[in-house]
Amino acid sequence: MSPAETPPRSESRAAGIARVLWWVLVLNLIVAAAKLGYGWRSGAISITADGLHSILDASSNVFGLIGLHIARKPPDADHPYGHRKYETFSALAIAVMMFVGSWEILSSAFTRLATPRVPQVSVWGFAIMGATLVINGIVVAWERRAARRLQSELLSSDAEHTQSDVLASVLVLLSFAAARFGIAWADVVAAVLIVGLIMRAGIVILRTTLSTLADERRLDPVEVEGLALEESGVREAHNVRSRGAADHIHVDLHVLVAPDTTIAHAHALGHRVEARIRGRWPTVSDVVVHVEPALDAERARERIGGALHAEG
Repeated sequence: MSPAETPPRSESRAAGIARVLWWVLVLNLIVAAAKLGYGWRSGAISITADGLHSILDASSNVFGLIGLHIARKPPDADHPYGHRKYETFSALAIAVMMFVGSWEILSSAFTRLATPRVPQVSVWGFAIMGATLVINGIVVAWERRAARRLQSELLSSDAEHTQSDVLASVLVLLSFAAARFGIAWADVVAAVLIVGLIMRAGIVILRTTLSTLADERRLDPVEVEGLALEESGVREAHNVRSRGAADHIHVDLHVLVAPDTTIAHAHALGHRVEARIRGRWPTVSDVVVHVEPALDAERARERIGGALHAEG
């Protein structure tokens, strides 16, 4: 990771994420109003579905802002590791909203199949969809860039959601073109395909958030072991564990040192190992180094899940 990609810490990072979400919320509301307004006027179920999709985008922004507000709270007695997982919960809420919206859109599509009709699409419909398509494209590029810079799961999830809206708008434009030729079923097909896009994006978000909540490993233990062994005095590194969000990683490991090492020297060595890990992975927020004597009983005997493992 280059210095430019190193995530800002604490309040500056949270403020940056919130600022992006507020601007995206405003843009999503404008886009949703334009789509729903024209969908009601023209009777095109595809643009109405796309408008509901944009409403989901706006709702996800609101969920994100609420979750971010909670996540910004400092560690306390009940949450010694902080409140950052609330940001992950917010990303999970976005996925749930996408699944709920998909059901609503499908219900409308099935109703239209029973009473098919060609929507009345004018040049204004093409103009509105073209404009919203450009806005959404800008939002996706902006959010993804901000997500990389701020190392935010929340912004990355929201960008994924908005990306599906871009593809949905393209489908709406195609259905509008078909409507000009009197093809009634194109409107319903576009709406169903939009649901597929929403579901796909929701599954991607769900996979990412559940990975964090399930404490999936974040760092390769072999790399951490090798880095610790670069520190003079470390004879072995084992029991490496890592978890947390991609931008908020917790690491703990055991290192073995000469049995006659003083407590002061062992303590200093532990700090140097910690500094190496933080320097190699800037998204690591917490490192716990257990320093132990290099006795035969303390050495690792096997490698489990890629990591050297020792009892105790």
